[in-house]
Amino acid sequence: MNINDIKCFLLDLDGTVYIDGKLIAGAKQAIERMRKQGRVVFLTNNSSVTKDRYVKKLNDMELGVTELDIYTSTDATKNWLKKNRPFSRLYVVGSDEVISDYAKDFCVTPPFDTVVLTFDKTLTYDKLVKACDLISRGALYLATHPDYVCPMETGYIPDVGSFIMLVEGATKRKPDVICGKPYAPMAEGISEFTGVSPRFTAMFGDRLMTDIKFACDNGMTGVLVLSGEATEEDYLSSGLKAIVKRSIAEWDR
Repeated sequence: MNINDIKCFLLDLDGTVYIDGKLIAGAKQAIERMRKQGRVVFLTNNSSVTKDRYVKKLNDMELGVTELDIYTSTDATKNWLKKNRPFSRLYVVGSDEVISDYAKDFCVTPPFDTVVLTFDKTLTYDKLVKACDLISRGALYLATHPDYVCPMETGYIPDVGSFIMLVEGATKRKPDVICGKPYAPMAEGISEFTGVSPRFTAMFGDRLMTDIKFACDNGMTGVLVLSGEATEEDYLSSGLKAIVKRSIAEWDR
């Protein structure tokens, strides 16, 4: 697919649009050019905060967004639950604001039958003990996304993928469903959200095994930006197919 034929631009956030809250050089102008061609949706696996926080963060960067411009792994997780387990009683491993967000659509009080593992920056040992106990006893186990680390300006911090490994070590169980990129729940959710065919959709991201694999597995055009996690050498050895750019600023150059 020629990049000039794209009607929907899906943009990862961490490592693609910004790093540790700092906008990548040229990103704002690049997004403005994308909007002249089609719809732009910020698509992130980061489930540590609620969507309104992303709206504020992106608007503080003068990107002019509303909640209709953002889709997260939390949205994909909620969408999967509504379709498959609408009456679940959720034990959400997350911050208070994230738990409150799930409470708008689901029961988040005992007795719990489902564990939802999010990118919880307030994670405690007590939360892990409770989650592992429920999982060991047979609760449905969902994780919002598989990323092992989250990029920061000073390096990387543990993300949900690392939590998944810890839980597996304690319970011998992997998640029953992972909802974020590169998995099907995110693809199904974003397709419904935008109404644009994958054929005319491009996924921009800095991670090969989430962003670019997501594009390849779901019939989209993948655009790898080298402003975050992956290097060109990583791409060449990955076996994945994508357009490679130094940053989002060069998407149409």
